[in-house]
Amino acid sequence: MKSQSIAALLAACASCAAPQLTLVGHQGSFTPEGDISVDDTTTGATSANSVENFGLDDDATTTGARLDLKFGSPHLTLSTQSSSWDGSGTLNGEFGGLNGSLDVDSEFDLALHRGLITFDLVPTDVVEFGLGFGVTVVDFDVTVTETEPIPIGDQTESIEETLPVPLLAARLGVRVWRFDVEALAAGLSVETGGNEITYLELDANAKFAFAGSHGGLCGAFVLGWRQDALDVKYRDDTEDVHLDLGFTGPYFGLLLGI
Repeated sequence: MKSQSIAALLAACASCAAPQLTLVGHQGSFTPEGDISVDDTTTGATSANSVENFGLDDDATTTGARLDLKFGSPHLTLSTQSSSWDGSGTLNGEFGGLNGSLDVDSEFDLALHRGLITFDLVPTDVVEFGLGFGVTVVDFDVTVTETEPIPIGDQTESIEETLPVPLLAARLGVRVWRFDVEALAAGLSVETGGNEITYLELDANAKFAFAGSHGGLCGAFVLGWRQDALDVKYRDDTEDVHLDLGFTGPYFGLLLGI
């Protein structure tokens, strides 16, 4: 009898801890706003140009994928997405080696790679409230080229950086019938080696299971909204770089759960 009770208890624990795996592919749009400045420390001049000055203020298609693994209380989220903008504008002030008031062609590539884990503090299948930590790797490349009729010398300014940002994270989810609604927020402000980074992201989404049910084998439609804010200051050789940017936009996708 005692051995049967232990076996039943172990079976129940194994059932409770059975991992839930979901994979989402998604596509949406990202709209940027804010300023980018590259100041030459040898001259002492400071200036800022908005994304409108660069011609980078339009929506851009963003594609990405997300993998979630929930095994008991821990909930692991891995995601990646990338966006690219290009356009033409007129500088409002100096941008590194480029003088103000120049007409320019601009390109901006942004990739966000996120990994975080939260621990559920509400042990039910209906509500999930978790706190945790993680990291987002911000990878960006900005290239600005003068389009004056007679360019002289090197008339291109570019900045490229890959920044790993540690995160504190909070997750709130509610599951009712075929609907699963989630809000995931993460961010942190750090200063190291004279560099300052403040990063905040919010991902809110709703999933409707059109086949199967959440928590098991299922297929679901996903509709969400993502907002990211990045404020980073660092020195690159003789230049001070400052990006104060925000990105917002909706996305939709398909989920496969097992």
